[in-house]
Amino acid sequence: MQITQIHAEVEYIKPPRASDAYAGAESLTYVRCRVTTDEGLTGDGVTGRFLADQVAHLLNNGFADTLKGLKGTSALDIEALTAQLAKKFNPRQSTGVFVSAMSALDLALWDIKGKALGQPVARLIGGARNAVPAYATVGLPAYSEAELVNACQKALAEGFQGAKILVGAGRSIAEDAQRIRAVRAAIGNAPLMLDANCAYTVAEAKRLAEQVADCDIAFFEEPLRGNDIPSLAELRRATRIPLASGQMIQSVTWFRDVLAAGALDILQPNAAFCGGISAMLRILALAEAHGVPVTGAGGFESANLPVMAGHAHGGMLEVHGAHVAIKARFATHPEFRDGKLHVPDVPGLGYSLKD
Repeated sequence: MQITQIHAEVEYIKPPRASDAYAGAESLTYVRCRVTTDEGLTGDGVTGRFLADQVAHLLNNGFADTLKGLKGTSALDIEALTAQLAKKFNPRQSTGVFVSAMSALDLALWDIKGKALGQPVARLIGGARNAVPAYATVGLPAYSEAELVNACQKALAEGFQGAKILVGAGRSIAEDAQRIRAVRAAIGNAPLMLDANCAYTVAEAKRLAEQVADCDIAFFEEPLRGNDIPSLAELRRATRIPLASGQMIQSVTWFRDVLAAGALDILQPNAAFCGGISAMLRILALAEAHGVPVTGAGGFESANLPVMAGHAHGGMLEVHGAHVAIKARFATHPEFRDGKLHVPDVPGLGYSLKD
């Protein structure tokens, strides 16, 4: 089964008010990749907004030209194709554009593999479960305190198994602490998560953690600038709040090193950023070996569902409120029901993109 075409394009989506204030117009830019084979099968992959034009160019030109020219290699030979592309385009193990492009391509190839074998990818990975618990990221910075509380209450009423709010996005630590306390008072004992998007120094993150130490925070995501491993280890020693990170990390060795340093309580790989499903499976194996749980983050929950459902070490998934406009570009999408995302009983990844 030969690859006959790789087509990638960048989509720019006008975001709703809350997500526009959250990360700017670029927050809803993403890359979609479609791979076609000589047997008529197609696979769809996605990756995020960073260097989107360059990522699409690499997929359409370098990757497409290389893979169409390979002889004796099938679209199902994902490991062989990845090795060939890494040898040519990433010989010194950098990240950035190459790994983003590989993320989209790898997802599309797994989609093809599932369709060729007539099985959901989650089942090919291992079929550990048919549904994965989901939490909602709805606490966006544009909201007033009242809107923030209402958004979290609404998400929990819809069945989500936790609510996440963003901090470190322009307000003082004291203001963020007050907003956290308001949400905790409103939602009772429901799981509450924080996400700083790498906004803080170690000292700043310690201050916020101290001020909300009695709020029973489920985890504090990306608290520190640059996801610096020694700094994460220092913060972890200073707080009882579990630390989580990894949603846009593109190096498997970073995950190895952060685990070896004992710097995180929860890993958050994302197939749309880390190199695809193939890389994510390696990361889950590392996490399992270290006894560290995995929880999804970074959006693109439909792309991550097959891994989190298929692998026995998979955990919860995030449904991101700022990704509503991206989700509207999907023709089919996994169903959210009873607090869980359910694996579609169809061959492939279980989602499709609109033309």
